[in-house]
Amino acid sequence: MAFLEERITDNIFFEIKKESQQDDLDSIKNIEIILHFLGKILENSLVLYETKFKFSAQDMGKSESRIIEELQKLLDTANLNIKLIKGKIREIYISYS
Repeated sequence: MAFLEERITDNIFFEIKKESQQDDLDSIKNIEIILHFLGKILENSLVLYETKFKFSAQDMGKSESRIIEELQKLLDTANLNIKLIKGKIREIYISYS
C-alpha cells in the first residue's frame, strides 16, 4: 500500500466490471473492481495509478454495494483517510495531460 502515499487527494475513484457469459446476473462469474487515483512522482509531474481487484461473484455475493463497503472498511483499517468514489478519473487525467 506504499503507492497510496503518493496520491494527491484522499479520493480514489472506482469502477466495477462484471464478467458473465450472458446478460443475466446469475451468470456472473467474476467481479472486477478498478481503482484510479492521481499521484505526484516529481515536483511537476502527475501519474495516473490504476489497479484491479478480481473477486469471485460466489465469494462476495452479487451486491456491488457490499463489495465496496468491504473494500472501504479495509482502507479504513489502514488509517489512510481514503474515500472511494464511483466514477472514472481517466478522462479527466487525459484531458489535462
